Amino acid sequence: MKAYFDHIARAGITLKYTENGPEGLLTGKKVYIFAARGGQYAHTDWDTQTTYMRHFLGFLGIRDVEFVYAEGLNKGEDIKAAALAEAQLKISQISI
Repeated sequence: MKAYFDHIARAGITLKYTENGPEGLLTGKKVYIFAARGGQYAHTDWDTQTTYMRHFLGFLGIRDVEFVYAEGLNKGEDIKAAALAEAQLKISQISI
């Protein structure tokens, strides 16, 4: 994933370097991240994915980031079905 991000973070294309440090060039964009996980980590200290993605996208100038989670997919069929239904509902409410 780091190599993929290195291809995205490109000086002169997605960011520029100034006297004050790097400045993202992708301002005014909105990003939706769809995260499927076996465990349930959203809004806990174990949720390193959300923080990392917000930080990286912010480095590129993207501040409007929304996550849609389907979590607990390894915690039984009932939890999995409920998580997928909730994620599908949130996806259906996204207007682009």
